[in-house]
Amino acid sequence: MSAGALTLEGRYYDGRRPLPVPATLFVAGRQAVLIGERLTERFARSTLRVSPRVARSNRFIALPNGGQLECADDPRLDLLPQEVPSEGLVAWLEQRVAVTVASIALTAVVLLSGYVYGLPVLAEKVAARVPIETERELGEKTLAWLDEHEWFEASELDEDIRGIVSRGFDELKQGLPTEPHLRLEFRKSFVGPNAFALPGGVVVVTDAMVRAGESPDEVLAVLAHEIGHVEHRHTLRHLVQDSALAVVIATLTADAATLGGAVAGLPVVLARAKYSRDFESEADAYAFELLKERGRSPESFAALMERLSGKREKANQSFLSSHPVTAERVERARAAVDPDAPRVPRAEWPDRDWRGKEDTGECEVPADDGEAAAD
Repeated sequence: MSAGALTLEGRYYDGRRPLPVPATLFVAGRQAVLIGERLTERFARSTLRVSPRVARSNRFIALPNGGQLECADDPRLDLLPQEVPSEGLVAWLEQRVAVTVASIALTAVVLLSGYVYGLPVLAEKVAARVPIETERELGEKTLAWLDEHEWFEASELDEDIRGIVSRGFDELKQGLPTEPHLRLEFRKSFVGPNAFALPGGVVVVTDAMVRAGESPDEVLAVLAHEIGHVEHRHTLRHLVQDSALAVVIATLTADAATLGGAVAGLPVVLARAKYSRDFESEADAYAFELLKERGRSPESFAALMERLSGKREKANQSFLSSHPVTAERVERARAAVDPDAPRVPRAEWPDRDWRGKEDTGECEVPADDGEAAAD
């Protein structure tokens, strides 16, 4: 550090009176002298402390008597002792807009990469450590909440129809790792033709979805897809990802309401879950293999998806709103068909007229805390 002479003019605050007075600080060698109207004070140069540089704003020199001298920024102030020894880099960045913008962009890329790639991996590892009993309890509470808030009503399907689907579901789940936890529930709902897996193995299918199937095999193809979500714990992983994002947002914004809303709204999040493309592909692949193992054809899945896609505008909360259909998915289903595979006899509905007019789910949508439950 150089010990050259330095003269700084500014305003002196003595720490006792709110108004400053003009003053000049002379620094030479190891000594500093402050001179103003009816003011002369001497200090050791080593006792001075200069505030960090913030763009081109004025700087403050803290004096050992408790006072401060405010003066214009001057490169020679770097020759004096600093409050923050490393402030030079910060000041350098503050004066270079391009570097600042590039830093913000880099931070955004890192955060986005973490969300797109890191968060799914984290969610998978977290989900794997959650006991199935805990996940099942969450699923049961979610189903109870949806029933209580009138998202669902008791199924109006005939007992023999429910029996056909239930027996097929039992055949599908037989011998699977999650067999003890898989349970099928029938519900009437405004969501139209739909089926979805809750955490822990509860699979819900709506009356409208059963009616949409021209054969039991088509309904069972959809249920095989939902079993795939259960086997891969997609619902829990989706929930972990959404909750983790809410925690990050709440942390960055210090907004406790964001975190509280995420926790309180779990049932709605689960009911409206839109799985990622990867989750859907994984569940599809699982379903196609499971169907073939059980002597059924993935063609049933493709046929039902094509038929529902032609009616998707009639049901905003249909199966296709949470499980988007694409030509690629239908093609994969048909590509998975093995014409030489052994087949069980195709199941049929007992009476072709029982389906009647298909239930599109067009009814009043229940509200939760002032917000409509359907988009």
